[in-house]
Amino acid sequence: MAECPHCHKETSIFVEREKPVATANSPTPEPESQTPKQFSDFIGQTRVKERLELAIAAAKQRGEVLDHILLIGSHGSSKATLATIIARAMGANVKATSGQAIEYASDLSGLLTNLEEGDVLFIDEIHRLQKTIEKYLYPAMEDFKLDIVIDQGENARSVRLNLPRFTLIGAATNKELLKHNLLSRFQIVGNMDDYSVADLAKIVIRSANLLNVEVDPAGAHEIARRSRGTPLDVLKCLRHVRDYAQVKGDGKITLEIAGAALKMLAAAGETEDARANRDAIPSAVRREVWRRDEGKCKKCGSRKNLEYDHIIPVAEGGSNTARNIELLCQDCNRAKSDLIQ
Repeated sequence: MAECPHCHKETSIFVEREKPVATANSPTPEPESQTPKQFSDFIGQTRVKERLELAIAAAKQRGEVLDHILLIGSHGSSKATLATIIARAMGANVKATSGQAIEYASDLSGLLTNLEEGDVLFIDEIHRLQKTIEKYLYPAMEDFKLDIVIDQGENARSVRLNLPRFTLIGAATNKELLKHNLLSRFQIVGNMDDYSVADLAKIVIRSANLLNVEVDPAGAHEIARRSRGTPLDVLKCLRHVRDYAQVKGDGKITLEIAGAALKMLAAAGETEDARANRDAIPSAVRREVWRRDEGKCKKCGSRKNLEYDHIIPVAEGGSNTARNIELLCQDCNRAKSDLIQ
């Protein structure tokens, strides 16, 4: 089953697999996965990692199951990877699925009744769960009980089953997409930050080492700067640049090689050259920021000549998510310039 190099996306029980062994007559195999397996290998998201590590340490000291967790972050921000790391830190298995994949109540009950004590159930895009199915999660999360209906009509009856204590890890791009009844049942909510260019460059260097590819700091920075701002996209770019360096150069990724390789991607329509499209803020984000900032400048409170400002500039790797955008009046925005405050 395929998986993202930095964002673990398998929809099955996580199993540690042995790495292939090279023989004298075979080339050294490429690493099977570049997915970080522990918090120390996971680059970025310092605040979220510290919160999770604390919760895990406390739960293990008490001998209890970890509280339910909601991870909020953009697509490709490694939410699934974090879920796998959490399960590994707890010594637990993880079963993964998505909100869209759970079409019937029987799909959810099948997942829940097959869990073992301490298991982690990861539901990506949990906000896509149907309302009629979501309600079955409430007693499961609160009391580890599952209510199922047997038969129909006059013969219908409800049966309550005991479930093993488990940890639900949900993932969504915005917590406002979740209904309050579901959101309130998560004890831990991790809001993932936008990745800086510096962190993305570290991911490039780490992954290049695992791929046995030499990359200089300038080349790593260029890949990070020209990506869409997530580990998923930066690693896609790295693999292309690796191929370009192998065929067109001497195998080493330099600033010149990275620039030429990414220009080829842009010409093929696979990426944005110089991040031109990243300057365009989606209308849904504009509405969310306007509502959050109450239609006034975040610095002086003015309601005149308002502009949407990137807190972390696009040139420094800032993205077009609501967390990275605020309302400023023209005067405050010009005073700020492109400084990160």
